[in-house]
Amino acid sequence: MVESNDSMADADTLEGPESEAGGGDGSSPVDPSRRTFMARATVSMGGVIGAITAVPLVGYVFYPVGKKLVRSPDEPIEVAAVHELPPGGKPLLVAVNADAVRDAWSVSAAPLGAVWLRKLDKGGTTEVQALSATCPHLGCSVGYDEDAKEFLCPCHKSVFALDGEKKSGPAKRGMDPLTTEIKNGRVTVRYKKFRSDVPDREEV
Repeated sequence: MVESNDSMADADTLEGPESEAGGGDGSSPVDPSRRTFMARATVSMGGVIGAITAVPLVGYVFYPVGKKLVRSPDEPIEVAAVHELPPGGKPLLVAVNADAVRDAWSVSAAPLGAVWLRKLDKGGTTEVQALSATCPHLGCSVGYDEDAKEFLCPCHKSVFALDGEKKSGPAKRGMDPLTTEIKNGRVTVRYKKFRSDVPDREEV
């Protein structure tokens, strides 16, 4: 019985070093310095991936900061291309939209109103006339009578000439002119709103 215990002790002594070196499964021993290198490489790679992911996210979060995304109605707003305007001074109705922020990040068009545009030839130079499509009487939308070649408010029958001057009706002044400019073949308009039912143009 004593002899058997001595044999077991000898076996344990032989198995101990092998277990520490190779894991007891016959595999080769792993260098501690190699394990350290692999651990550091894994951490570094994770940091790089995290940084690559974070840059677009940070840019998205802080995109509105320092950027002027809301365009004031006082600034020129592009409304049409010159070649889109009919020849011969025939009016064209176009919408006026300004950039507006939605949910602090997304940008969409915010409607401001509409204008009537006319392309005019002034001594070989192209000019564009813009008239607010808002009736100066009570704010209805002014239409165009193709047969009579004049502007007409369908609400209260105010009539205006092609240059916007009042011809008849309850309106106390003519249609409101707006400043235009042609840049690179595009028409820009400084859109403004005026008080209704007063003889003088009072911007609001």
